[in-house]
Amino acid sequence: MVLLWALLLPAPLCAEDARLDAAIGKALFERPWVPAPSSTRANDGLGPLFDARSCAACHPAGGGAGATALDAAGRPQGLGLVLSLFRSDGSGDPAYGHRLETMTLPGVPAEGAFSITVENGRRIPRVDAPGYGPLDPATHMSLRAAPDLRGRGKLELVDDAAILALEDPDDRDGDGVRGRARRLATPEGGSTIGRFGWKASHPTLAGQASEAFSLDLGLSTPLRPEPWGDCTDLQTACRNAPHGREGEGEPEISQAIVQRLVTYLRALKVPEGGFDAPGRQLFAATGCATCHHPALPLRGGGTLALHTDVLLHDMGEGLADPAGVPGAAAAEWRTAPLGGLASALDRGVGLLHDGRAATVAEAIGWHGGEASGARARFEALGKTERARLIDYVSSL
Repeated sequence: MVLLWALLLPAPLCAEDARLDAAIGKALFERPWVPAPSSTRANDGLGPLFDARSCAACHPAGGGAGATALDAAGRPQGLGLVLSLFRSDGSGDPAYGHRLETMTLPGVPAEGAFSITVENGRRIPRVDAPGYGPLDPATHMSLRAAPDLRGRGKLELVDDAAILALEDPDDRDGDGVRGRARRLATPEGGSTIGRFGWKASHPTLAGQASEAFSLDLGLSTPLRPEPWGDCTDLQTACRNAPHGREGEGEPEISQAIVQRLVTYLRALKVPEGGFDAPGRQLFAATGCATCHHPALPLRGGGTLALHTDVLLHDMGEGLADPAGVPGAAAAEWRTAPLGGLASALDRGVGLLHDGRAATVAEAIGWHGGEASGARARFEALGKTERARLIDYVSSL
């Protein structure tokens, strides 16, 4: 019997097959999904509640989104910034689920919208016109910006051992940095290392993509088979709305579609940058490279230059969520890869998990906890050196 876990691992493909699957995956990534039933069954199943109509809407050209700009009412401009709902046991809100979806299909009551107030630089979300009543008192809210996907798929090719070698939960070297890998249980009883998501909540691209299909688009997959996506038991109109399944028990997004999308994501190239040697030396000397590890070794040779160690680090109260979840404390975040930062800055994409920072210097200013030492060393640099370090990071 083939274990479900085995289906999540990268499957070997010949070069021609891989190119074809990547091309199909790109088309799927850019495809606008439509509600069911439609004349083209391969395109339907959207919603009933959703945040976007395509993957590319929040990840243009595979990049990230979550603009810093807010309108006069405090609502985000454009797509790519979503409101995550969670309780301390990892469950979602009883009425709204794990996400406040801001779009809906005809006949299905909307969940509402969210707006943001800024207090001392922090982004404080609130739900506007909640369609199913107030959130449960135990539910917490946190903003999440759509991350850059380019090059990230190759994190699956980094051995667990290489990631574990960077752990230092007891701070044996005394540098104040105590990164740890997030260990996730597997169906067969073992564990694997979380590599994807702001909290390292997924070990594979297939798992991350399946969550996005479910929460962002309301589409079911073999790993997320509920055809109504994030609709809860209390959302009866959503549960009873038409769905795009081919047959009873069949997901709207087949395993073949998931795998072709994953093949495309694995093929996305790592953004190039960071060629200034003095800037790179400053990056290491200030301690930035301790967590934003310049490169990780790949199975079979070569390295992945994304500037991350894939570990969870306590980033201090300033960046903390309202609460933690099983496996990740409120202030713990996976080291965000810096590859692609240059294009994010060019497009005005906000930095950090909630898009609050418009510049590299602003993002560094929010670094606390284990990153306090690196931030202090950055702030102690002279004006010229500080500018050089910012230019280096901004070029990645």
